[in-house]
Amino acid sequence: MNPMPIPSAASNRRAALAAGVALILAAGVWRFWPASTTMPAIDRTPHSGTATVAGPLLVAVEPGSLLEQKFEIPTVQKERITTPLVTVSGAVMARLRPGQEASEDRWQFANVELSGTYADWEKARTEMDFDAKRLKKTRELTAAQLQSQDRVVDRLRKLVATGTEAVRDLTLAEATLLEIQLEGQKAVFEAESALTQATHSHADLERQLLQAGVDPALLDRADTDSAMVMADVPEVRISLVKPGQACDAYFFGLPGQSFHGTVRSLAPALSSERRTLRVFFELDDSQGRLKPGMYAEIGLGTDPRLAVLAPADGVLHIGDGDFVLTDAGPGLWRVTPVQVGERAGERVEILGGLKGGERLIGYGAILLKPLVVQALLKAKQQSEAVGADP
Repeated sequence: MNPMPIPSAASNRRAALAAGVALILAAGVWRFWPASTTMPAIDRTPHSGTATVAGPLLVAVEPGSLLEQKFEIPTVQKERITTPLVTVSGAVMARLRPGQEASEDRWQFANVELSGTYADWEKARTEMDFDAKRLKKTRELTAAQLQSQDRVVDRLRKLVATGTEAVRDLTLAEATLLEIQLEGQKAVFEAESALTQATHSHADLERQLLQAGVDPALLDRADTDSAMVMADVPEVRISLVKPGQACDAYFFGLPGQSFHGTVRSLAPALSSERRTLRVFFELDDSQGRLKPGMYAEIGLGTDPRLAVLAPADGVLHIGDGDFVLTDAGPGLWRVTPVQVGERAGERVEILGGLKGGERLIGYGAILLKPLVVQALLKAKQQSEAVGADP
């Protein structure tokens, strides 16, 4: 048997070069090969006859189409509910212990700094009351001294006119009258300055207490079985909150238990950093289960009320607004802006935009969201065009 010939180095190089050329040609053919011959293009264009933008704030859906069959079209109902208007997180800031001591000695606060600020506020209030009384007495004393010296001057003037008294006595009495006026003005000014300073200090400490989560005015008239709770309400929700509203609180440390209370006051200003309004509540805690510092979820506005309820699936959130699609005739749906409250199960409370009795798209409304955006843009463009006309 003849041995197999061993390829030379030159033949190996020629074979490698031929293989490389073949690969390059294959790659070039693959690159320029028409795409339709390898993978047919998928037509992803939706059927234009099923749903379209019919005009500003109008969406048309072909009646009887498969798309329309996917929708649930309920009627907006009005029902009496106790669902909260707003739900926020809060905390117990103060608790009044039972006892015989003065109330300022029985208050327990969420932290030491708050307790110190309250003590300073109490001191400033006492000083303010004292300075107010001192100012009143100083004015009364000054007026009495001036009236007495004025009588002396009048009497001496009459006596000098008749020649029974010397002129120097009258001059001395008039100088004493001026001195009393100056001293009285000085005393009144000092008393007014002290009262102003005490008032400013009291107001500054009151603002610190409000910022820390306590309304000092509520502490003066709180019941022994009450706990003071604070919560921050977002700026967009503050129109729903007012003093006197009922509320329910559920504390994380006391699962399964609810505490009823009342909105007592609102802070005088919004927080510039968080854009929230501080709201103060008084909760009934006759069994003493609440402790300062405990956190809770608080539902505001739980008073029974007649509310407009719509399916939550039908509300579309676009940009900074909420919208629903209401019946505008056969195959037409109007984009209606609404103000949304809290959820009540599978439904949501509508605070504005609907009156009840309207037919709207519930489940499946999300399928029309792209067209709703287009309808809103079309309405905006039309509004801008009308405004631009001379």
